Amino acid sequence: MSEPIYRKRTGGQALFDRVTPGVTVPAAPGPALAIAPGLLYQSEGQSNTWLLVTDEGRIVINTGFGFEGPVHRQKYDEIDSGPIRYIVFTQGHVDHVGGTNSFLEAGTEIIAHVDNQSHQVLDELIHPYRMSHIEFAFPGIQAQMEASAKNGDGDSQPIQAQPEPTLTFQDTHAFSLGGVDLELMWIPGGETNESIIVWLPQTRIAIVGNLFGALFGHVPNLVTIRGDKYRESSTFSAAIERVRALKPNILAVGHHEPVVGADLVAKELDRLHASVEYVHDETVRYMNEGKDVYTAMAEIQLPAALEVGEGYGKV
Repeated sequence: MSEPIYRKRTGGQALFDRVTPGVTVPAAPGPALAIAPGLLYQSEGQSNTWLLVTDEGRIVINTGFGFEGPVHRQKYDEIDSGPIRYIVFTQGHVDHVGGTNSFLEAGTEIIAHVDNQSHQVLDELIHPYRMSHIEFAFPGIQAQMEASAKNGDGDSQPIQAQPEPTLTFQDTHAFSLGGVDLELMWIPGGETNESIIVWLPQTRIAIVGNLFGALFGHVPNLVTIRGDKYRESSTFSAAIERVRALKPNILAVGHHEPVVGADLVAKELDRLHASVEYVHDETVRYMNEGKDVYTAMAEIQLPAALEVGEGYGKV
């Protein structure tokens, strides 16, 4: 197989080698990335947000942290000034929902999976623990979050939102706005069990957020030290199969730039699926042969043809 995509993506090899600390940086002023000019734009931050522009208003997908909300909003207002008709959350993590107050307008609907609110409650329940265990990937984020949780005068940060969705669904939810069709699909995956994707069938764009983990092309971090619920490798593999079956032309992922080109998307999803399945099958074999977990951890390695990054999760 060709060189894995993680080596070519922003922060990929540097992060893998631990040369540069941190997975992402906060949202900063500057133009939004035009993924599909006139339709879909991306603003990067601690996690990506997206803007869909239609003749009947705008749709914002994820909102970043509270302190990032105004930055994302300014970028999007420079593109289009239409009303914000919908806000969609791909998952309930704080870096996806916290900037919501910067986007809410009269009549704005918030759409999410039915379990999004319970995930936000879990995040709040173990917030101190989570914040003390994520500095390896998000250096300095705890201080930013603490500032964002205060709503005062002067230069204080916008409050970190804990929004309640106005429209929830279990499996799928389809709607249209200004001639743009959207299909929302519940697909549990690499970061949360209530994650959804936004599928744009007319342009074959899949906005998947962190469905495949924080860093695309890397081993998923299925059992985190920060207190998240466990995610199953078989569930992760099934998520890849669901998205792969859509045959996307573009994969808009939760961190860094999108993956563009149907052939490249398919090839990288194939690689990721095969690597996860390989580790699963080898682990089962070691278990059935009576080998202990430490032996498995030391000995199981991916074949060169299935190489993926280990910048977030580990084999």
